[in-house]
Amino acid sequence: MSSHVQSTDLAVGMMDAAYFTGRRELLEFFNTLLDLNLTKIEQTATGAVACQLTDYILPGSIPMSRVNWGAKASYEYVANYKLLQTAFNKNKIQRHVDVDKLIRAKYQDNLEFCQWLKAFYDQSGIFREEYDAFAVRSKGKGGNTYVHNGSGGGKGAPVKPSGRSTAPTAASRTITSTKSRATSGATAATTVTAKKASTESVLADAALMKKNSELSSKLKEADLAKEELEIERDWYLNKLRSIEIMLQAHQDKIEVQEESNADVLVEKVFKVLYAAIEDNIDVGDDGEFLES
Repeated sequence: MSSHVQSTDLAVGMMDAAYFTGRRELLEFFNTLLDLNLTKIEQTATGAVACQLTDYILPGSIPMSRVNWGAKASYEYVANYKLLQTAFNKNKIQRHVDVDKLIRAKYQDNLEFCQWLKAFYDQSGIFREEYDAFAVRSKGKGGNTYVHNGSGGGKGAPVKPSGRSTAPTAASRTITSTKSRATSGATAATTVTAKKASTESVLADAALMKKNSELSSKLKEADLAKEELEIERDWYLNKLRSIEIMLQAHQDKIEVQEESNADVLVEKVFKVLYAAIEDNIDVGDDGEFLES
């Protein structure tokens, strides 16, 4: 995978133009590129569409035969998103997929993720004219019956990254020509402002990613220290329990007027106190050491 694709995820900040892409344009994008017939953004909540788009951008990164297009339950959605996150991690795409939010199929959460996917595609510069979306999708569970545009050919229409263009009419060319002369100065100023905002957004996102990495590292260290402390705690509790059993056995012998040597008891207690973890000393219910 090219280093350009690895870096595009960092360039998609919250102020990126991608987050102003509307629902209709997103649906048209997915339907055209992947030979689908989506009518609602919420239909992408299963994670299957995101998996196929990622396969388009990063061929072979996702085992499409494991993608469940007929997913109905939350755990089936999660399985799809695991494939997606694994592909991101493998290709060093620093994007965390918030599965808990997406699987609820809420419009706003899935809209923002679709906007990010569209921007990721545009900035990747990938264009695969011979990509057979229907054939690829058919490898997965329910893929051959999933909603598609019924074109029959299986290949989505060519959609070049950031390639929207419309042939203007004669009247529109006249209006556009007049307006362009009046607004050329404003357009230039807007472009400069947009570039500055984009640069600041990239820097801010990079700083957040660095901070997130540092916090993740500290969390792992804390978890490791916690685990070690729990092991040590259990070890000391076991010592106390062993000594308690010895003393109880000694007390029981005295109560039934059996002989119990206090010196031997003290020696056993010291042996427990000074034992190391690797000594594996265990005491039975009768207060005697068990053979390991």
